[in-house]
Amino acid sequence: MPQTHRRGAATYHIAAVGRRKIRFAAQNRHDETFDDIAAPSGIANATKLMSGWGVKFFDYDNDGNLDLIIANGHPDDLIEKIYDNVTYREPLLLFHNTGGAWKNVSHESGSAFARPMSARGLALGDFNNDGAVDVLISCNNESPVLLQNNIGHQNHWLGLKLVGKKANIDAIGAIVTYQAGDLKRSRMKVGGGSYLSSHDPRLVLGIGPRTKIDWIEIKWPQPSGSVQRITDLPIDRYITIHEGQG
Repeated sequence: MPQTHRRGAATYHIAAVGRRKIRFAAQNRHDETFDDIAAPSGIANATKLMSGWGVKFFDYDNDGNLDLIIANGHPDDLIEKIYDNVTYREPLLLFHNTGGAWKNVSHESGSAFARPMSARGLALGDFNNDGAVDVLISCNNESPVLLQNNIGHQNHWLGLKLVGKKANIDAIGAIVTYQAGDLKRSRMKVGGGSYLSSHDPRLVLGIGPRTKIDWIEIKWPQPSGSVQRITDLPIDRYITIHEGQG
């Protein structure tokens, strides 16, 4: 699952199902190669016996850094009779991006992270439009779990709905770069992610405690390829941007 980080290069995280012990977190080296940082970041150790069905980068606290959430659940409901160290229901994991490292903050993120579940998908969306992106988890033979984000609205943000004209109408593949004082970040508009899951199509750009976004630059995907820069932007609300219109 790709996403761009502060330098505008795509980063990937790949989860595994079953006891394959594969977790690949690929950090872009800007020379058409990647470094696997799953082990040094601590992600591999935290997830090595889990089965990840939902994985997504998102900025849950709107500080401008993309965090990582993983929904887990083993596919075999009899696995506990075969292996002592593997369970059918597995915990939800949240990793906070500190800007230089990944910190597992699952144990301090609410009661849902302490309750193992048989997750089968994960979708992100701001269901109450407060700028704090919420999480919906589908579970096997159980009710879905809706997690309301209670921290994201403590920082400032701007939400974008992109509408392509020459580019595809959903602007899938667009690169959005923005500057807010000393903060400069890039985001890629993606079309999916996680097993059988569809996400809120809007982008939420976190700016932390800063009170102004200086500019946004949108590189629309092909066959357009045009670049659009917008200034005089509001904060803490959603806006719609049409390709080619200010």
